[in-house]
Amino acid sequence: MRNNPHIYEINLMAWLNELSARQGCKVSLSQVPASQWENIKRMGMDAVWLMGMWERSPVSQIEARKAEILRRECEKILPDFQIADLGGSPYAVRSYSPDPQFGDTNDLRALKKTLNDIGLRLILDFVPNHTACDHHWVREHPEYYINASPGSAGTCPDGFFRATSTQRRICIAHGKDPYFPPWTDTAQLNYGKRDTHEAMKEALQSISELCDGLRCDMAMLVLNDVFGKTWAQYLTAMEEPQEFWPYAINSIRDIRANFTFIAESYWGLEKQLLEAGFNYSYDKDFYDALINSDMESLKNQLSRALADQERLLRFLENHDEARAMDVFGRDRIKAAMVIHATVPGARLWYHGQFEGRRMRVPVQLRRAPEEPPDKDILEFSAKLLEQTGQPIFHEGLWQMCAVDGWLDNQSCKSLLAWGLQHGRERALIAVNFSDIPSQGRIRFPRSWFGATGNLKMTDPIKEEKYSARIEDAETQGLYVGLKPWDFHFFHIHFD
Repeated sequence: MRNNPHIYEINLMAWLNELSARQGCKVSLSQVPASQWENIKRMGMDAVWLMGMWERSPVSQIEARKAEILRRECEKILPDFQIADLGGSPYAVRSYSPDPQFGDTNDLRALKKTLNDIGLRLILDFVPNHTACDHHWVREHPEYYINASPGSAGTCPDGFFRATSTQRRICIAHGKDPYFPPWTDTAQLNYGKRDTHEAMKEALQSISELCDGLRCDMAMLVLNDVFGKTWAQYLTAMEEPQEFWPYAINSIRDIRANFTFIAESYWGLEKQLLEAGFNYSYDKDFYDALINSDMESLKNQLSRALADQERLLRFLENHDEARAMDVFGRDRIKAAMVIHATVPGARLWYHGQFEGRRMRVPVQLRRAPEEPPDKDILEFSAKLLEQTGQPIFHEGLWQMCAVDGWLDNQSCKSLLAWGLQHGRERALIAVNFSDIPSQGRIRFPRSWFGATGNLKMTDPIKEEKYSARIEDAETQGLYVGLKPWDFHFFHIHFD
C-alpha cells in the first residue's frame, strides 16, 4: 500500500443485505457488481476491510436475541425491527471460513483476486483473544482455554460456562476485557499455553492465504503483561513465556513479506504492539482529542516523530464508535475530516461516512436503516478524497508548522497548521478547530519554499485563491484568519 493509505471499512452483512434489497435478489460475495469495487477504488481507497467475514455462532445469535439492551437499540434505529434481524456477533468466530450466507472459500479467493487486479488490498478480521462458545476446539481441545472445575453443586464460577469435552466436564471462561463484564458468547483462549500459541499461529497462517492483511481485534489483550494480570487467578504458571505477536507475525512474514497487520489497541499500548511487528496500530488518543476539541492534546500528538505517526491508524468513526456526523455535527465535521485526511498515518473510513449517515448499526444487526445521503457532505467528501489522493499526501514530507499570535490576541491557540512538500509541490493545511474566530501567523520550516517571488495559494475544495510574497511569508509568517471550525486547504505555486 501507499504511505498514509486510505482504508475503507464495510460492515459486510449489512452491506450485502443493502445491495440485495436494492437489486431485488440475494447478493453474495461472488455476485457483488464489479462497479461497487471500482467505485471504492475510484474514491481513492487503497484497501477494503470487510468486517465480519467469518462464520458466525448460533450460540452468539441466541445471546444477541436475549439481550434486552441490544434489542431496544435496534428498535430505535429500525422501525420495523424483528428479532430475526439479529444474528451472531462477527467477533464470536465459530470458524475461520466465510459465513455460508456470504459464500465459500473459493468465492473469497476469487474476490481477493478481483480486488488485487484493480489495485485494492483485502483486509479481514482476526480475533486472537477468544473464539465462539461453540467453536470445535471447546469440545476437542478444552486445554486451549482458561479452565476451572465445577463447584460441588456442579455449577461454574461467574464468567464461566459449562462445557462438555470428549474427556471430562469442565468450566471454560468467557472472553473479556478486564475493565468490562465478560462477552457471554465467547470462550477465552489461554495464552499461557504453548499449544494455544501453535493453534492460533496455524489459524493465522491459514487465513493469511485469503487476504492481504488482518485487523486484529483487541490485540493488546494477549500481550503477556495484560493477559497475565487479567487471568492471574487461573494461571499456575505461564507455560509459554514468549510473546505471541512477534512469534505469529514473523511466521507470516516468512511466507508473505508484504502482509499487513493492524492492531486494535487501547490503554497506551500502541508502541508495544508496533514493536511486536504490527504495521499499524489504532490511535484512540487522536480520536478522543478530536471529539473533545482538545487542542493541546492534538498539537502534542501531531508534534511526535513522523516515523511514529506514520504507523498509526487514525479514524473519525468505525463499527465500534458512534457515527462521525452524529458526534461532530454539521459545524465540526468538515474541519475534522480535513485534519483526519491530511495527517500522517493510515486513514480509516467507514461505509456510510461520506454520505453523512448518523445511525450506528450494532454488529449483530443484519440490516441497516435507510438514510438519505447528505448531498453537501457527499460532495465535500468527494473533493477531499480527490485532493488527498494526490502523491504529495502519500509521498511528500509532512511537517508541523508553528502558529503564533499577538500579546492582545491569543486566538492562535485554536489553530493547527502543517505543510507538505514533494519536489517543487507544496501544500498547506490550516484549521481553526474551535468555536471562536481565530487569527495567527503560520511559521514555515526553514528554507521550505526554496524560491523567491510570489506565492499563489489555491484552495480547490473551497474554490478560493490568495497570494503573498515569499519573503514576507518566510520572515513574518503567513497571516490567516479563520471562522469557527473553518480551514484552508492550499496548493501553493511559485511565480
